Amino acid sequence: MWYVLKLQNEEVHAPLGSSLSWSTCTMNSPEACWDVDDLPQMDGTCDACEPDEALPATQLCALCRFAFCSDHAEKHTFSTRHQLQPYSSTDQPPEPAQRVNGCGQAEVAENGLEVAEAAGGEGREPAEEDQQSAAETGKRDTVTVERLRCQEHRQEGSLYCKQDQKIVCVVCAVQGEHREHEIITLREAYMWQKSKEGIDLLACTQEMSEKIQTKWTSPDMSPDELERYVNQQFDELHRLVRLEEWRVLHLVDLKEAFLTAQAAEKIAEISVHTERLQEEMDSITQQLGELDQAERNGVAPAALAPLLAAQPQPPRAPPEPRARMDPEARPRIVGNRGPGRIHQLRS
Repeated sequence: MWYVLKLQNEEVHAPLGSSLSWSTCTMNSPEACWDVDDLPQMDGTCDACEPDEALPATQLCALCRFAFCSDHAEKHTFSTRHQLQPYSSTDQPPEPAQRVNGCGQAEVAENGLEVAEAAGGEGREPAEEDQQSAAETGKRDTVTVERLRCQEHRQEGSLYCKQDQKIVCVVCAVQGEHREHEIITLREAYMWQKSKEGIDLLACTQEMSEKIQTKWTSPDMSPDELERYVNQQFDELHRLVRLEEWRVLHLVDLKEAFLTAQAAEKIAEISVHTERLQEEMDSITQQLGELDQAERNGVAPAALAPLLAAQPQPPRAPPEPRARMDPEARPRIVGNRGPGRIHQLRS
């Protein structure tokens, strides 16, 4: 169901139940703003007809972002003086440049200029800018390995430069810009950064509030001076927040880095052990095949002789101890009663 509203002697067609900000929108202005969620989706039918009896759309109003049939297009043009264009199923509502989040083009340009001027007026040191850019969560890569990879040498970051507080690769530590710096392992870097005391943002906020309250009640403080002082305090608070954010995110990177390195080392060890076991299995399989072939042939081939010789043999029984003889003893022949026969040999 659609309704028609009179706004400054102009008719505006809109869906029943939709909410429009009439205080900031006029249908004659190219910067007219509508809530995108309240706008109907173009399905090829007239947006002004009854839903059950909607006719095919033939015209499109780029300002209102509505599609109309011939009859409603004529009424809309007469009431709003908007320029319509032929409707096509491939047409999409105009985006962007004219409206951004309910703001007109002029307002967006003005806001962008103010933001650019504010950003350009702040003087930051390079190190602080690097920390701030690294602390922006929206720009962080979700893939740990790629995020921690050295951008200069494309090597995995496996070491840490304590002077620059940066994860570096082996090439950087040996022959790169960090070759003369103190280099430690990732685990040592994590424990070192974790031992540092973080910034107490709550205490800083309370202290800033007390300072502002003191300046506020001071009779010697002019409004302009008070405004500058408040801006300075909030700028300092923002700087502390960015530093603390960078510290926490840097700890996360360090922990991910050394855990990833440990996992990679374990995987390498498992791979080497697996390859060794695979080689042993292949050798055993080959030997079993040769034994089966020899058993079917009934003759052990010469190639199996080393294998059979290498098989463990059952332990042999130890030899019986022999009686020790006295080397100084002289054998003595004892004769029997019968002539010419030796009966016993005694010592």
